[in-house]
Amino acid sequence: MVPIFIMPLKDTDKPNYLQWHTIIFTALQTVGFYFSAYVLYPRFLLKKRVAAYVLAILGISFFFALVPGCIMVIAGELPWYAIFAGIVVKIFIGLFVFGTATSYRFMVDVMQTERLQKETLTMELSFLRSQVSPHFMFNALNSMVSLARKKSDLLEPALLKMSNLMHYMLYDSDEEKVSLHKEVEYIRSYIDLQTMRFGDSVKILFMVQPGNYSHIIEPMLLIPLIENAFKHGVNVAEEPEINIELAVAEKEVSLSVSNKTIAYTAQVADKTKGIGLTNLERRLKILYPGKHQLAAQKEGNWFHASLKIVTHD
Repeated sequence: MVPIFIMPLKDTDKPNYLQWHTIIFTALQTVGFYFSAYVLYPRFLLKKRVAAYVLAILGISFFFALVPGCIMVIAGELPWYAIFAGIVVKIFIGLFVFGTATSYRFMVDVMQTERLQKETLTMELSFLRSQVSPHFMFNALNSMVSLARKKSDLLEPALLKMSNLMHYMLYDSDEEKVSLHKEVEYIRSYIDLQTMRFGDSVKILFMVQPGNYSHIIEPMLLIPLIENAFKHGVNVAEEPEINIELAVAEKEVSLSVSNKTIAYTAQVADKTKGIGLTNLERRLKILYPGKHQLAAQKEGNWFHASLKIVTHD
């Protein structure tokens, strides 16, 4: 519609949009718009052939500007020496239309790229979440096997506890976000299950600092550090101990996990991080880019891991 309103008015009672030369010019510019967006842009600009693209636009704009005048000369409505009348305005109109076509195609490509990236990240996140459940099942079933071998009376309550954990994993963790309170209850149930398995042979301390636990976070983000502590902290030579501390601030969730270890266990942990921590690192990069801190270090016979997350507004 741009050429109709920008084209110079002729000495006629008809408005611009009813003058046939304006209609022809507008139709040509419409064709040029889509030709530039879907032919010239991908063939020249995307291939860094800027000079060829500019020359093509200038040539087409000049040609489109001449067409209405040539037709009017042929129809006898205009003398041949007036064929270039208003051509400068028409060329600038054409350049404006082609420039708009370039901007349009660029924005379309940007939006498509962003959508594809978002879809790719969503698919990857879904895959990473799907890995968490089998990883948990592997660890939890080891606990059940251990209790079964001991013929412990705790096997039945442990199975009930595991049932609660599975309920959370199947229904709550499928949501995009859950309340931090639910995540804490899940962690507490997991620790209770491990306590049933190891009894007094492992000293377990779980501290939840007072605070507002109504924050919402992505599910199953805190448990990998705790699972890792049980995986590498219960096979130490003597007096295994695991300390877990969770705290919240206005927009921050902090988890600190420490466990006793030995040199062999540390080496194994360094060589094979396991699915849990590798999975956690990747999910944090997707969900909290630039808004998380994940650290791990060994001090003497202790292994310390910490996670801080700046929660979304």
